[in-house]
Amino acid sequence: MRRRATITAVLLLALLGCDPHTTNQTAPTPTGNLCDRIRPTLPGNWTTKAGESWPTAPLSDLCNLVAPAQSTHQIQVLVSILPVTAAQAARYRKFDEIQTADRSYAAKVTDGGMGDGSWALNPAAAAPWLVFRTGNRQVRLRAAPDGAATMDELLSVAHAITAVPGGLPVAKARIVRPQCERGTAAAEHVIGGAAVARRDTLVDGHLWCEWGNETASVWAIAGDRGSDEAIDFHLVQTAGADPAVQNHRVTVGAEGWQQDDGYLVFRTARGQFVIVSSAPYAEMKPVPIVMLARAIAPAYS
Repeated sequence: MRRRATITAVLLLALLGCDPHTTNQTAPTPTGNLCDRIRPTLPGNWTTKAGESWPTAPLSDLCNLVAPAQSTHQIQVLVSILPVTAAQAARYRKFDEIQTADRSYAAKVTDGGMGDGSWALNPAAAAPWLVFRTGNRQVRLRAAPDGAATMDELLSVAHAITAVPGGLPVAKARIVRPQCERGTAAAEHVIGGAAVARRDTLVDGHLWCEWGNETASVWAIAGDRGSDEAIDFHLVQTAGADPAVQNHRVTVGAEGWQQDDGYLVFRTARGQFVIVSSAPYAEMKPVPIVMLARAIAPAYS
């Protein structure tokens, strides 16, 4: 009887169009670098390059598509670590519009052509970007600032991403380094809740700490002399000497400066330059940023 029942079950599955040997199996979960997965489907001979997580809101992982004939011809592919709802996407678009207006771009944010929740900016004098949602996560494509990528290329990459088999790779929510833990409580005060997304790493030997949740993110990133962080420090420091600018000294590290919007930079006695900032930028609050800078500063000493 047992053998007859087994045969009957197999026949029933066959009639229903099911393979009894695979019915309980699931497709493998996509992992790895999204750029590597879409590169074979793109026109041209793009190569790929891994990148650090991107300090923005939403906190995102980054990879790069690189044109072989020109290394500065790159497309940055940012994928949110956490899901992004339609309402959250609309909120992020609003902040892009504010930032674009503040920077006096000779272009406005427009529909991105990638369905609801997509937008784009294609200024003549700056690198274009395109934002859209797929698989309930947000993807931001950016031409490298000094590169030559076009909006048509961004759209080609966007369509390749929406068609990639299996969808977006699953992101590990938390990558934590113990040196960053001293700043977590202050960081969660900045973002208004638990830091469910974390991206802590070393970049060229310098500690980067990043905390995020569904609505905001905050970070402390460092570099040495000649780095972007050092350049920002000197720009904010120099502007602070101008009575018309609201930059002011803050007691952090060996020397600290903060803009009136909250953006903070400090220099350590060891010659590291640290940026402490949060996003969305329009919601940054200066005092919590100072508290985070003071909490994390010992990690750089």
